Amino acid sequence: MAWVWGQLDFAGLYSYRMPNLSPSYALTALIPSPAALRLALVDAAIKSRGNVAYGEEIFEIIKTAELEIEPPERVAVLKFFIKRLKPAKPPKTEFEESFGIREYCHFLGPLKVYFKLSKREDEIVHLFTLLRRLGTTDSLMRGLGKIEDKEPVQSFTCKETTALKPDVSNLARRPVSTLNEIRADATFSQVNPYMKGRKTNPYVQKIFVLPLIEERRGENWVIYKKHPFTL
Repeated sequence: MAWVWGQLDFAGLYSYRMPNLSPSYALTALIPSPAALRLALVDAAIKSRGNVAYGEEIFEIIKTAELEIEPPERVAVLKFFIKRLKPAKPPKTEFEESFGIREYCHFLGPLKVYFKLSKREDEIVHLFTLLRRLGTTDSLMRGLGKIEDKEPVQSFTCKETTALKPDVSNLARRPVSTLNEIRADATFSQVNPYMKGRKTNPYVQKIFVLPLIEERRGENWVIYKKHPFTL
């Protein structure tokens, strides 16, 4: 077993709408969901070879692989009131205006992702270099990867609430996000958006606490800094 260390550097602002929230009130998670990270690599695999079967192979390798996510040194969260254009209802064909709230993050430093794998590590490293965005279409980024024998520092990676000691140092002033993860029994056809007639939900929602604490707050912004968990 070896760890593939992925480093994601974002070119500008980042946004990933939390599940079950309306697009009109799109609060962002401070990190992409585990499911989004896994499927981003699957998408990169398919595009790299123009071969859906290769994407399915990668999916089977990483869908249940141990995954750790480490946020940047600091994260600024900004809340904007925006005007949007959305398709008008038939029979109209033009766009109509609407308004909403959207949050964006600004990362000070890279987002780090760690996969524990037993095979084809070199391919996953290569797929990290092909990633171009995560979250919204304007969340542009580049990825790097390498293979390491050592584990990531567990006190600096995101944790499910059930994995933490319920003390003040672990929970006070820390951001919490509900994120999607892929079910262990999910199939490739269930996560493939081009497959018709999907009936079973391939995702499960999990609550994560981030190794960050609130540092400063304003009217429409918050700054968080990295702070380790007590494990």
